[in-house]
Amino acid sequence: MPTTTFQQLPREKRERFTAAALDEFALHDYRTASVSRIVRAAGIAKGSVYQYFDGKQDLYLHLVTLAAERKFGFIDGSVPADVGGFFERFRLTVFHGARFDFTHPRLASLLYNATYEPSGPETRAVSAQLKAASYQYVRGLVDAGIRAGDLRADLDVDFAVFALYQLSVSLRDHLTERFSFSFKDAVRRGGGSPVPDDDLMAVLDDLVDLLRRGLAPNRPIPPPPEERRA
Repeated sequence: MPTTTFQQLPREKRERFTAAALDEFALHDYRTASVSRIVRAAGIAKGSVYQYFDGKQDLYLHLVTLAAERKFGFIDGSVPADVGGFFERFRLTVFHGARFDFTHPRLASLLYNATYEPSGPETRAVSAQLKAASYQYVRGLVDAGIRAGDLRADLDVDFAVFALYQLSVSLRDHLTERFSFSFKDAVRRGGGSPVPDDDLMAVLDDLVDLLRRGLAPNRPIPPPPEERRA
């Protein structure tokens, strides 16, 4: 994590370095990200990086942690505390998570790269830590939904958390295809969200409708396939 030397840098210099590092890891995976390009963009000597962090892996962990904290903080600050019901809370959580991604493409691309990073000794722990934090966040929603009676009491919680997490992460792929944009282009270009809020919410309405029909309690259970064919 950051050394005292880094923390004591003037704010402008610290932010310039962080922005350069975020750009690099947003546009490249861990293996191909270059410390040389980071220092060139930040306008500092290469040796300074090793005064700020204990190597490339340490810098990467700091950036991923920073991005995750900002995203979770954005979601928590955007979803009203008194919103009722699992499905509405999940819909708003995913909505504001997607809004964060669209308006913070560098952080979003870094988190996406970290989630799908090719497994290796330097990245495995970072990816596992990020996934564990995300699972914990989703589990809190599911547990609350079961307690409130919005979800079945006999739900396999582990599988539900896995499925909801995968849907949330994969939604990015659907949205980039549906609305024809690239996060890497957004990192380079900057600017506002490429997807209007109303269009994003319409997609999430469809997603929540699908989940509600499959997860809501007291839903009539269809007969097994062999009985339907009889």
